[in-house]
Amino acid sequence: MIPIHDENRPSRKPIINYALIIVNVVLFFFFLLDGGINAGIKLFGVIPSLILGGDRLWTLLTSMFLHANIMHLAGNMLYLWIFGDNVEDAFGHGRYLIFYLAGGVFASIMHILSALLSIIFNPIPYVILGLHIPCVGASGAISAVLGAYMLLFPGARIRTLVFLFYFVTVISVPAFFYLGFWFLYQLMMGFVSLLGVPSTVAFWAHIGGFLFGMFAVKAFGVRPKARRPRPARRPVVAPWTRTPLVDVIVEDEIVRVYAFMPGVRLADIELTVHEWEVTISAQREAIRYYGRVSLPVPVIPRAENINYINGTLSFILYRAFPQTDILEF
Repeated sequence: MIPIHDENRPSRKPIINYALIIVNVVLFFFFLLDGGINAGIKLFGVIPSLILGGDRLWTLLTSMFLHANIMHLAGNMLYLWIFGDNVEDAFGHGRYLIFYLAGGVFASIMHILSALLSIIFNPIPYVILGLHIPCVGASGAISAVLGAYMLLFPGARIRTLVFLFYFVTVISVPAFFYLGFWFLYQLMMGFVSLLGVPSTVAFWAHIGGFLFGMFAVKAFGVRPKARRPRPARRPVVAPWTRTPLVDVIVEDEIVRVYAFMPGVRLADIELTVHEWEVTISAQREAIRYYGRVSLPVPVIPRAENINYINGTLSFILYRAFPQTDILEF
């Protein structure tokens, strides 16, 4: 599931959130164009062994503004863009910046502690090596934002892109469901990582940041800003055309056609049958289907026994056999 946006507008412009996104993007492309991403990660990333030795403590701050690659940056900035504005609205500009930075530092400390704990459970070479691997990214600080968001706006609707086999759709889910599921996944993978399973994701930084965000909201009594009520209106969602999954079965005298197209009714479906082709279309609210099916044999252009059960449209076409000319002698 990938979040697209939340249906929860802030009462003022999130200038700190915008600034954080700009700084992250600018620094990434600065190091990318300079050809020094790896050098920057080694210099400004959190290396647990050095922090434990009291060295380079400033990397607890600098590490949260660097990213390993473009996908790392894009994923983090997407979450910060969607969830950060409302959290800033609740905290206020100055407190939000302090909260964000403190959450990132706490997340890095949790990552370091998890690296030590992994060694206690699995004192083997590649686990011990984890103490010397630099860690970068804004995800720890952003996890603090997510934890705060879940407590502040549990009922806010999150528009989410969902991939289900061949289908891609957009659904709206409550924030407590989406972020709760996200946190449980991080927690599960965090315990797996303690068993020595290698991973490139600092799951305990995410867990620590999320818990810090929840704690900060409770400790400082942060509340969402009161907003003027707006007249309710139905969201307008542009229909997205999908292609039904079609199966064609040829028998001796008939052709059976099955089309999987859930979410509509039989009355919403239109069929156009030609000798060598069938066009299937349907629309119900934001769900739209359209597909053209080439037939392997000619048919009589008329559909029979049309049914729609459990999201599957089925109908029969009678085959059109060519007439045989009879020669008389």
